[in-house]
Amino acid sequence: MRNGVVIALMLIAASIGLALTVAARLSDQAIAALAGAACGIGLAAPLGIALGVTVGISRAPSRTPPASPPPQVVVIPASTHPIPNGVPHVPMPAALAQSSRSFTIIGEGEDS
Repeated sequence: MRNGVVIALMLIAASIGLALTVAARLSDQAIAALAGAACGIGLAAPLGIALGVTVGISRAPSRTPPASPPPQVVVIPASTHPIPNGVPHVPMPAALAQSSRSFTIIGEGEDS
């Protein structure tokens, strides 16, 4: 446990030293851009976490049992006259009756 703390402190010190070395060579505009990026990340991270938690809570399944589906209702319209057991046969008018038809096949060559 103690070795882990010592290693963590050494890594933090090395990171700070590297950051100071790089920052000494950067221009003022580059440092301002890096500071803006750091502030943006610092602001966006908590908001993103809060949004994720909120969405996660709203999508979590509820602990109440699901409601039973409503009963099925079948509506049968009232009939004014009784329905016959068989379908009555209505003869087809002569104009609609099928007559023998002849077909001509086109697009084929004659066989000799």
